Amino acid sequence: MRQLIEQLNREYGFQLSEEEIDLIARQAEATRRLFEPLYQVDLSGVMPMLRFDRKSKK
Repeated sequence: MRQLIEQLNREYGFQLSEEEIDLIARQAEATRRLFEPLYQVDLSGVMPMLRFDRKSKK
């Protein structure tokens, strides 16, 4: 994760300090672990509850 943050820092010129890069990397990893169970849920056979009708009503 740290390498990705460093790459973004270089590409976009954020000029982040090493401490800021470490903090962002730790927060991103914690968020990834938090949402990991959601990534494992298979919703391929589930019908959405909300459906949008693409036809315009006149």
